[in-house]
Amino acid sequence: MREGKPSPAKGGRGFLLRGVFDRLRGSFFPSVNSSRSLPLLLLTLCLWGWLETGSAAADSQEEGRILHYTCTMHPSVRSPVPGKCPICGMDLVPVHAHASSSRKPEETPLSGSPTPAAQGVSDQSTPKASPFFVPPERLQAIGVRTGVVERRRLMRELRAPAILAVDESKVVDINVKAGDGYVIKLYADYLWKGVRKGEKLATILSENWVQAQMDYIRAYRAWRRSLLIQKANPILLDQQFVHIRNRIRVWDLTDAQIRELETYAWSMSTNDVRTGKGIRGTFDLLSPISGHVHEKNVVEGMRFSAGQTLFRLVNLSRIWVLAQFSEDQAPFISEGQSCEVTLPALPGERFRSSIDFMQPHLTEAVRRLQVRVILPNPGHKLRPGMYADVTAHLDYGVQLAVQSDAVIPTGRRFVVFVDHGGGHLEPRFVQLGEKLDDEYQVLAGLHEGEQVVTGANFLIDAESRVQGALQIWSGEQPAEGTEGPGKPAPTAPPPAGRHHHQGMPRMPGM
Repeated sequence: MREGKPSPAKGGRGFLLRGVFDRLRGSFFPSVNSSRSLPLLLLTLCLWGWLETGSAAADSQEEGRILHYTCTMHPSVRSPVPGKCPICGMDLVPVHAHASSSRKPEETPLSGSPTPAAQGVSDQSTPKASPFFVPPERLQAIGVRTGVVERRRLMRELRAPAILAVDESKVVDINVKAGDGYVIKLYADYLWKGVRKGEKLATILSENWVQAQMDYIRAYRAWRRSLLIQKANPILLDQQFVHIRNRIRVWDLTDAQIRELETYAWSMSTNDVRTGKGIRGTFDLLSPISGHVHEKNVVEGMRFSAGQTLFRLVNLSRIWVLAQFSEDQAPFISEGQSCEVTLPALPGERFRSSIDFMQPHLTEAVRRLQVRVILPNPGHKLRPGMYADVTAHLDYGVQLAVQSDAVIPTGRRFVVFVDHGGGHLEPRFVQLGEKLDDEYQVLAGLHEGEQVVTGANFLIDAESRVQGALQIWSGEQPAEGTEGPGKPAPTAPPPAGRHHHQGMPRMPGM
């Protein structure tokens, strides 16, 4: 039977009238100039109008006919009578025949959707989809919302928790390098005490210090006398004096302390130099930087060894921000990348900087990549131990994008419902790129300006399955009447009043 012509079984009157029309048309055209042509023409038009009215009525009756009942969550369930879904217990809904259901044209991929070759999927595995209709009042009742597919600037936000830490390059170890000794007086007597450059930290007593002073005093006096008396080799004497001065610097003396010792050495008499009169056995250990006592390993009266750490001082003029980016964000992080630091303790303040260093490997325990950001810290507003958030952005430029709420993942593919207005919806398989915040990059399948469903789209998805408009698992779905190899398809429960207990295991006491 040819498409578009009703069969005699479906409409006998229409078939008969079409034959009469064909005969009248044959008799009319050969005698188009005869006087009998006008009555025949009027009769032909009346019969044709009657024929079309009968066909429209037949199509209307066919459209309202219930084909079967199914479950919106399990479209494979089909029943000739209403009832409950045997899988989830939901009420079965009727599936009505449409006017176009009597003609089933060859199904092709939707217009605007990427071809199977573009998606990397063969024709046999590409699902088929077709437009469907949902009454506008039903769309309003289920709360359907729509959005526009448009071109916009896409940004990937990279966010990581962080903690403020001491700048390790600003940490200074305080010790006595040249010999053992004792702590006679302690001035930096508690942790995190603020100190200024040149301030006393402790008074040290050391036997080696006395001998070091004597050696320097003799070398200095000999060098000063050589400037007054012409020597045979003054360059050699200068080199010897520089060597002695470098040895005295091992005691971490400042330039002011060395000048004070030189002044005293030049004022001493020859007898005082020989006996060591006036030479002190103690010296003051001074702070080389302004900062805070970060570590304290000494108490008053304690004996220490040469090179032993007595204090650690830290300058907090700069602070480190140690951020932990997740493993999936690691490929998008690079040194020198701009970032922004915010702190819960300082709401409303934002600190802009860049990534100074990133670890070459992940922290295995937490699978995160640690990066370092350096911030200036005037006024010591930023304190080590504070929590922070580090945010970086990666610019993808202006591209076609769709809201992530409009996308329904189906496993290997993504489906978007395009709204053509008036309740006419179209499921569209799309090819997507990166997911950037709440948007997807569109590679194929959608066009700029199209309206897509962004709210209640899972209910629309269920409706499309009921109407047979979307067959996501067409290549994997078993044929009607079977659920799988060797398994019968789930059927609706029997009508009320008919109970089947065949095959039901008997319970104890029954």
